[in-house]
Amino acid sequence: MKYTLNIYGIDDEIIKTYSTNIVPWGVFVQAASLQERLINESPLNQIKAIGELLQMLFAGLTEEELQHADVNDVMNTFKQITSGGAKIGENIKNA
Repeated sequence: MKYTLNIYGIDDEIIKTYSTNIVPWGVFVQAASLQERLINESPLNQIKAIGELLQMLFAGLTEEELQHADVNDVMNTFKQITSGGAKIGENIKNA
């Protein structure tokens, strides 16, 4: 799977994995919007918005489960999604 997010238990064991091969257009648009509007937001608001985005990406992911995901996994998944927007911008400039 291209995008995955592990949920961990008390002893750092993986208890559940969410995965998908695609980023739906709506999630991509939301990620682009977040990049623009969160620049001046507090870190807490930025973190919450990223969590909401991942809940859109991974069907069934709950807020409680998200609290047990590794921060590096969360941020890397967010970066994977938003890097697609940067590529689109480059293609437009080069067209």
